[in-house]
Amino acid sequence: MISTVLRRSVLGASRRTQTLSASLTSINAALLHHLTPSPSAATVSVLKSGVALPQTPNPYGVKARDFHFQSRPSEFRASMASSAGFAAQDYAPSYDGGDSEESVGSSGDGGDGLAISDLGISPEIVKALSGRGIDKLFPIQKAVLEPAMQGRDMIGRARTGTGKTLAFGIPVIDKIIKFNAKHGRGKNPLCLVLAPTRELARQVEKEFRESAPSLDTICLYGGTPIGQQMRELNYGVDVAVGTPGRIIDLMKRGALNLSEVQFIVLDEADQMLQVGFAEDVEVILQKLPEKRQSMMFSATMPSWIRSLTKKYLNNPLTIDLVGDSDQKLADGITMYSISADSYGKASIIGPLVEAHGKGGKCIVFTQTKRDADRLSYGLAKTFKCEALHGDISQSQRERTLAGFRDGNFNILVATDVAARGLDVPNVDLVIHYELPNNTETFVHRTGRTGRAGKKGNAILIHGPEQSRAVKMIEREVGSKFTEVYDSITLLTLSFFLFLLLRLNFGIGLG
Repeated sequence: MISTVLRRSVLGASRRTQTLSASLTSINAALLHHLTPSPSAATVSVLKSGVALPQTPNPYGVKARDFHFQSRPSEFRASMASSAGFAAQDYAPSYDGGDSEESVGSSGDGGDGLAISDLGISPEIVKALSGRGIDKLFPIQKAVLEPAMQGRDMIGRARTGTGKTLAFGIPVIDKIIKFNAKHGRGKNPLCLVLAPTRELARQVEKEFRESAPSLDTICLYGGTPIGQQMRELNYGVDVAVGTPGRIIDLMKRGALNLSEVQFIVLDEADQMLQVGFAEDVEVILQKLPEKRQSMMFSATMPSWIRSLTKKYLNNPLTIDLVGDSDQKLADGITMYSISADSYGKASIIGPLVEAHGKGGKCIVFTQTKRDADRLSYGLAKTFKCEALHGDISQSQRERTLAGFRDGNFNILVATDVAARGLDVPNVDLVIHYELPNNTETFVHRTGRTGRAGKKGNAILIHGPEQSRAVKMIEREVGSKFTEVYDSITLLTLSFFLFLLLRLNFGIGLG
């Protein structure tokens, strides 16, 4: 009899525990759901006046370039010996070189955007962009585009997610199209874009390819067969986008000739330093022709970036798209923080996604591959979820990213391998599963949401003992977190106390 009573008591307690656990999860979701975002408005820097782009005769007397083939291997192993000429000279007013830097800054001209059809660029580009639903540039993109059209060297301090790729891409591809029409197409690339990660390289190359279908572009990065890339380079390309390591490898093998490069772009230059490409970048810059247009973009300005500017840029124009504000994130991103111990973190991801994800795409960033695998496995029981990290093959990574972009699943659990340069439309939520190693990593992770003027949420999960580190991120990023831990704790404890009283003393049963 006693054993029967004990078994029933244990069974009843187990059921009450399950009920309580489910109730607490529901309460967490409900509480988080009612937190109202309050994004702060910020001012952006724009160039206020348009600049006429006079055409000047090419001073180089270049011969036609006919060694570019699209559909079959080239029989030629090198381009013609004569100089390729400088496409930017056809468009740019002359300016004196010097050590001084001119700066364009900000007085908050919002503007209505710039109609692409009014830029005077190739009809092919206008048509291609219109087919993608792009008819205007944001004012922040206009700030980059106008000096790029003039042929100026520039260094842009830009928050991640501002759409700068299109802003510097349009002038470059327009000049290449017109240069090829005048001089013929050559074998070696006229534009080189360096990116710190293969994801960013692929995204930039895709932007160029879709904006100018007649040009031949190539994306060069490790993890894929180098032989195929060498064959494509042998056919002839107009634009090469890649990571510094693979670029140098191809140069050493004689497959990539940079002697005719007229445009060099360093995108997310500060991350080159962080991932160990600083020396490779300088090796590549030293191999480029002296006459070229150089553009560099970076969310932060460490000393290495300033050193590159002095050594390799010619009288650069500084485009400050951040202004006096210390805010390093795009407008429209609302930041939350939540305190949780290491044992409870995994259990709150689901409620956070339901409350703040709006049913859209969410990226959860982890520090380790093991955490990414474990967390994605647990979330996959409730959500459509996949993992992305360095141990996954390149082909599988590309399939995973394609599935995420296409909406086949809505939660991507990733290590920092996907943080920089990953451009997926309409990511509504970024969750930091733990504190990033530094502020730059936080900025680039968070920048996967709120891109191109859209809104988004970012949630930082931290330990109770990490409050000081959270305050440091606030100071360095220039944005405040909304702390959601306290309200959840108080109400959850209140509900737990209510259930305890009800189960044990019958309070609230009527």
